[in-house]
Amino acid sequence: MRTSRTCLVSCALLLFALLFLSTCGTAAGDATKAAAEKVYYAIDIGGTTCGYAETSVEPMEKDGKNILLMEESMFLMLSLLGSEVNTEVQFTYHVDPSSGQFSYQESDIKQGQLAIGSRIVVERDTAYFTSTRLQEQKVIPLTPEVILPNPLYSPYLIRDFVDKGMEEKTYEVLEAREGEIQKTKYTKVGTEEIQLAGESYSALIMDALNLETGVKVKSWFDIESGRILKIALPNDRIIYLTDVSVVKNIKLAKLNDNIFVKVGESIADIPGITYMKVKASFEPTGIWITPQNLNVPGQRFMGTVRDNVVQGVFEIEHERYDGSDAPPFPPDFSGDESLGKFLQPEELIESDDPVLVDEAQRITKGSGDSWEAACRLSKWVAENIAYAIPGGITARKTYDTRSGECGAHSMLVSAFCRAVGIPARLVWGCMYVPNYGGAFGQHGWNEIYMGEKGWIPVDATAMEYDFVDSGHIRLGIYESPATAANPKEIEILDYRIGPEGEGEAPELTEDKYREYLGSYTAPGGEIFKVLVQNGALAVDIPDQMVIAFNDPHDEGLWYCKLSNRLYIEFVRNDAGKVSEMQLHELVPLQRQSGPEEPSDDVPEEFRPYLGKYLLAALQAEFTVLYKDNGLAIYDPLEKTTVRLQPPDENGGWLDEFNKNTIFFDKDDEGNIQAMNIDATNRFRRGVSAASMVEEVIEAAGLQEGIKRYHELKEEQSGEYFFSERSFNLLGYRLLGKEKIQEALEIFKLNAEAYPDSWNVYDSLGEAYAKSGNNELAIENYQKSLDLNPDNEHGKKMLEELQSEE
Repeated sequence: MRTSRTCLVSCALLLFALLFLSTCGTAAGDATKAAAEKVYYAIDIGGTTCGYAETSVEPMEKDGKNILLMEESMFLMLSLLGSEVNTEVQFTYHVDPSSGQFSYQESDIKQGQLAIGSRIVVERDTAYFTSTRLQEQKVIPLTPEVILPNPLYSPYLIRDFVDKGMEEKTYEVLEAREGEIQKTKYTKVGTEEIQLAGESYSALIMDALNLETGVKVKSWFDIESGRILKIALPNDRIIYLTDVSVVKNIKLAKLNDNIFVKVGESIADIPGITYMKVKASFEPTGIWITPQNLNVPGQRFMGTVRDNVVQGVFEIEHERYDGSDAPPFPPDFSGDESLGKFLQPEELIESDDPVLVDEAQRITKGSGDSWEAACRLSKWVAENIAYAIPGGITARKTYDTRSGECGAHSMLVSAFCRAVGIPARLVWGCMYVPNYGGAFGQHGWNEIYMGEKGWIPVDATAMEYDFVDSGHIRLGIYESPATAANPKEIEILDYRIGPEGEGEAPELTEDKYREYLGSYTAPGGEIFKVLVQNGALAVDIPDQMVIAFNDPHDEGLWYCKLSNRLYIEFVRNDAGKVSEMQLHELVPLQRQSGPEEPSDDVPEEFRPYLGKYLLAALQAEFTVLYKDNGLAIYDPLEKTTVRLQPPDENGGWLDEFNKNTIFFDKDDEGNIQAMNIDATNRFRRGVSAASMVEEVIEAAGLQEGIKRYHELKEEQSGEYFFSERSFNLLGYRLLGKEKIQEALEIFKLNAEAYPDSWNVYDSLGEAYAKSGNNELAIENYQKSLDLNPDNEHGKKMLEELQSEE
């Protein structure tokens, strides 16, 4: 069964869709002349056309008035950290042809497990906003100056910037995604000739800056017709006019480069970072930044903030709060109006949901004070919510699916705390992560109010449930799904691991872990290195990251400092020396449903386990079923069914390949709630001799490679090991490069070393067949079948070769 490997940083992919949606209504033109038509726009991210928008316009009559019915469909193909997330959006507008103002707007957004819908109805001087996530209708008073934008044209821009020749103006605009009036400043940039969809246009260029959220947009309009031609957003995202062919030509856009900024500094012990100084620049959206946002307890900023562009130096040094003078539990903050917002439910933080309230009360029962209660809630989220993109998004959905990215974790912590009367909020910024050899990625975490001690930061996503490390750069309080840090450049100037002046001398740390250090080789030939970094044992995953592990507990398991779902263990040989490393990843799958009607032949002991289980990170449903007198799992990713062996004394069901172990979680009443796959990868200590021989062949030729093979055989050094599989894989790599003679010699060496293996002769036969030597190919396939009569591949190849004789 295949599983995914995720990292502890992300932002909700929803913000990409929301930013696109919020900017499509900035065109200009004369609506009174509109006729039925369809308009297409392409959506590019990082040079990849990953989506499109199709808008149909149809004149119609409603309630005795002429209106334009505009229906817009949008589709985007996005991925982040290996998880694919398609986004679908539907919009409906009723637009007044003379003014361009909408009187009705409805939206539905679907992304992964998330579905968000909203509606705005305008009646005279009032707009009524409802949302699938808000229990109450929002009433929005309107003045004549408020703009109600549609997705294709905006007469007010033509009037002011073309007819009147204005250079700059600020408008009040009803933002449909937020359901609130926000100020946006438009600035005329100039004009230019532009070619799109096979046509040439004279374009007016405008800059727009939302003064509430900091969202910046550059737009191009056709001066003659007023139609929107192109929109440019931060992080190399572009929307532009095209034709219907875009629908069949979109590709998956990988957002990793939009989320991460590489810094080239590898730090394994991330939770141990107690001080960091960085030089950075950001262009945030969804948060209006002031220097006051950036200078908070534990963080000092020296630099500039202009038009929401942040440039300067951050010094971060968070002190761990010890719980002293914490408010009692349950607390009473009813007298402090400034905390009201952080005690109330929100669209994505449903702190009044009965299920979340009951669970929060259960977790905090018996807490000595509010800090103990908050830590219990944060720890529960850290230990029970798996990392997945996009995950649950809302607090309740995250709780139900037991999965989510950083925003989802933080939404749930906030909801839990507010449910028991503790003020909590979600803050947004960046966090240092081990990806790409060291990088900063957009990230959200929590701040929890502790009375006189103020707001205390915690990060359940990073398993820092009662603190945050000093690799967190805080930009501000999360406002909406459009909130994004948009880091541009970050440079680490200095950092410290652990308290200043403390820690073991490097040579003592090296001695402590010496028996485990060195190279370990995966079955596929990849070499992982175990080393000491930042005073901890760490594993260098090639071309990805260095991960630090805590010292082992009594059972010899070394848990990752960043996640309790990743751990390693070392296996010793008969001589007591470390000979193998096992890397375990616990992959949770939440139970979705049981079987509809188990057949009568299913024994009672197996029935509780049957049903469907969701792997949230890949949106894949695995099915546990009864087969061949036992349990089995259908893997929809590999499209195969894997049988399970009877459970061991610890309740683990090992698969038929002796690789992965399955565990089932039960509630207090014994009902199955989830399935956990202990996906295990085994690494043999040392470097494969096959990799050394391959390097020599590539550098100096076949004969030198064969010479090196025999030298390594004679040396019998503990640094290198020989295995049938590794040399067989080398032979096939050479065969794949059309280096047939080199492959033949490697396969022959392997047959000499392992004469009792049927597989070495099967491979040698294949190489001879590819070289055109059918006689020796037949001879070796026959040897393979003599050793293994069930070798179906050998039978098939032998028949084909003999038929050619």
